[in-house]
Amino acid sequence: MRDLRADPFVIEGLERLSREAFGPAGFARGTEEVVQVLVHRGSSTLGHGCARTGGKLRDLVDGKEEFSYEALIVWLDEYRSRAYEPGIGTWTSAEVHVYPDRPGVVELFDEELLKKTDDGRWHPGAEPAGASIWARQLLAYPRTADCIPDWMWAIFTAEGVDPPLYNPEFGAVDWNNRRRPVERWGTDPGARPAVIDPALEPGFFQGLGRRLFRA
Repeated sequence: MRDLRADPFVIEGLERLSREAFGPAGFARGTEEVVQVLVHRGSSTLGHGCARTGGKLRDLVDGKEEFSYEALIVWLDEYRSRAYEPGIGTWTSAEVHVYPDRPGVVELFDEELLKKTDDGRWHPGAEPAGASIWARQLLAYPRTADCIPDWMWAIFTAEGVDPPLYNPEFGAVDWNNRRRPVERWGTDPGARPAVIDPALEPGFFQGLGRRLFRA
C-alpha cells in the first residue's frame, strides 16, 4: 500500500485530533497520550481507545472522551482509500497516537486489532471477521492472489468461499462471474459490473484452485 506518513492529508489530520484531545476544551487535557484503534469492516467500524498518564493506561469513557466523527472516522475512511494500491491492497486496522507536545503518528496493520474482555472473551459484535466480511473488503480494495495473506486464505478455505481477485490485465476486480473496474482509490462503486465469459479468458483462473484448497 502507499506510504502516506509525510502526506499533508495525514499530518493535518493528526494535528486536528491533537487539538480535539489536548486543546482548551480537549477531553484529554492533563494526559500524556491518547491511543485510538480503529478496525475497518467495509460499511462498519470497530474501535477502542485509551489515555496514558504517568505510564499508566486507562480506557476512554464512551460518549465523553472521544474524537468527533469527522476528525477520526471520516478522516481514516479517506486515509484508507488513499493508501490503497491496486492489486496490493490497503490496511485493515489503524492505531492512532496523539500527544500534547509533539506530532502524532499512525501505525497501520493488515489484520484486525480486536480487544478482548477481562475474562478473555471477544466483545459481543466484535468477534474476528469471517469470509463474507473479508470478501466485501476485497471487493472494495481488491488484491491479486499472491497479495492475500495466508491467514486470510485460511478463512476463505475453511468457509468454502472464493474471494474477489484483482485482474491486472483489465485493471478490475473479478468475483461471482462479474467484473468491476478498479480506480486509484479502490473499486468504482457506481460502475455497472460486466458479465465475465470464461471462454474468452483462458488461463486467468489457473492455479486459483490449488491456492484456495492447498493442504
